[in-house]
Amino acid sequence: MTRGTVDGHAKLVDVAPTLAALAGVPAANLRDAAGEPLDGQVLTAYLGGELLAKPKVIGILWDGAPCGDLLHLAESGELPGVARLISKGVALRGGAVAQFPSVTLTNHTSILTGLGPGRHGVLGNVFYDRATGERVVPNNASTWHRSAEWLRPAVRTVFEMVNRLDPQRSSPRTACVNEAVDRGADYSTMSLIRDSGSPSGAAGLDDQLPDPHASVHVRDKAHLKDAYFSWCSQVDDHGLEQMRQLWASLDSAPRLTWWANVVTDAGHHAGGPRSDIARDSLRDSDSRLVAFLERLDGLGVTDQVTFLLTADHGFEGSDATVTGSWRPALEDLGIPFRDEGPGFIYLLPPDQATRA
Repeated sequence: MTRGTVDGHAKLVDVAPTLAALAGVPAANLRDAAGEPLDGQVLTAYLGGELLAKPKVIGILWDGAPCGDLLHLAESGELPGVARLISKGVALRGGAVAQFPSVTLTNHTSILTGLGPGRHGVLGNVFYDRATGERVVPNNASTWHRSAEWLRPAVRTVFEMVNRLDPQRSSPRTACVNEAVDRGADYSTMSLIRDSGSPSGAAGLDDQLPDPHASVHVRDKAHLKDAYFSWCSQVDDHGLEQMRQLWASLDSAPRLTWWANVVTDAGHHAGGPRSDIARDSLRDSDSRLVAFLERLDGLGVTDQVTFLLTADHGFEGSDATVTGSWRPALEDLGIPFRDEGPGFIYLLPPDQATRA
């Protein structure tokens, strides 16, 4: 198998079938619940036989982490954890192509189902369900734990695919850390939130998160002045602790573990691509990755685990001088519409009112 960084790219819908294949799911079972093929493909060109022989798989998501900057920092020695993974595996210089719209929940769902939004049904961070007439807001601290509610009936998550290998649960199967799209996972952070009975979801559990000012992984404490960055640092530190608990030993660890990290999204929202806070968010996430790899090193099991690191979308600067709205033109034409969330304008029947 080729090692290091290579020219090439994948698609985010390729992640689920590739993780499932690495976890031992036969090619014939890489289908949705209706028996239809997935939109994604197994990245067989990059999977050597030694990877398929490893007993455990860990998928890692760094939310909003641009591929170009991540690889640049890894190559310059500023992300030693990522560089270590690349040195023992392969990185695609072209990254992974996101689904449209290139926003969080659409792509998290595509990553973990192998399906595009037209099939899995999560159309954006905010969208309008024409069938029910409801406004759906899945990307919110109070609603993340409900994400499975918006999956269409034929959807099968990667956790459900892997769990079918061992329906009697005779061995550890799947875990999903800090990820909204968790349906079927034997262990799930979101299931803990659901079981807590908190009426406001994760937003009601802030007092259970670690103090970000005490974090050894926050490179520059000044960044904690940004409320979103501070909260994401807490969430990611808590995620690392969950990973350590799940990985007490190789035998007790799940066959497939998914570990989502969010501070990279906060850093890029706060400062934009290639800003100091954005790059520090990558460095902070790498520090947590290094800490987890050291955990595996201590157990002597690192070489028995296959890792897959991805993002859900990237960031790029925009032209601040380009402003405006579709509203005046549509209103002048007398076309009823609903402007809902990033990337969506719904044209409506004449009897439905315009939504601001």
